[in-house]
Amino acid sequence: MTVSFNTPILVQCDFDDTVTVGNVSTAIRDEFCQVDWRTMEDKYLAGEYSVEESNVRQFGLIVADRREIEKFVVSTVVVRYAFGVFVDYCRRVGIRLAIVSSGLDLYIRPIMRQLDLEDLEVFSGRAEVVSNGIQVEYRDPSGTPITSGFKESYVRHFQGQGNAVVFVGDGLSDIVPAQKADFVIARSTLREHLIDHGVNHFEFETFNDVTIHLEEVRQRL
Repeated sequence: MTVSFNTPILVQCDFDDTVTVGNVSTAIRDEFCQVDWRTMEDKYLAGEYSVEESNVRQFGLIVADRREIEKFVVSTVVVRYAFGVFVDYCRRVGIRLAIVSSGLDLYIRPIMRQLDLEDLEVFSGRAEVVSNGIQVEYRDPSGTPITSGFKESYVRHFQGQGNAVVFVGDGLSDIVPAQKADFVIARSTLREHLIDHGVNHFEFETFNDVTIHLEEVRQRL
């Protein structure tokens, strides 16, 4: 979109290994999946499945109690340094913040609850724990079920509302949506890809870095 003076800023922030230190989805599969899920993961990494299709298949293999998963998550997950300070900054200066993750509400919501941030906007895969696995579905901003492009659909949606989208992320599933955003704050695999392809971006390791870069964006607009 065309970004001009006084364009409102929206931060679209990934969750796994962005808000958190380490990938929560991977940790859950390691802990609870009793069969080989890594063969499916290899196929995702090879481009045979979208991240959404991969999660549907892999979490379908997990037979576990919801409370057991939530207990594991809240007792083991580490939140990246200064995330709470970053949330406070966004609220103070009037920047809308939305967590958009191809991960699952099953584990994102308990972490938000633990942080007393249940009021944050969160858009993610929807998980239902059933007797023979975890059923996962994704819906775009209109509520239509989709099997790929979940994060990209939200970038387009937020831009369509007139926002300048600042994308914060780290991984393989962030590459396409990041390149559709107006500004990018990146680390890890996402940053390596952006460097290789000459895409302008900011770098972060903690949310103090994210706050500094976001303030720079805010001063430009």
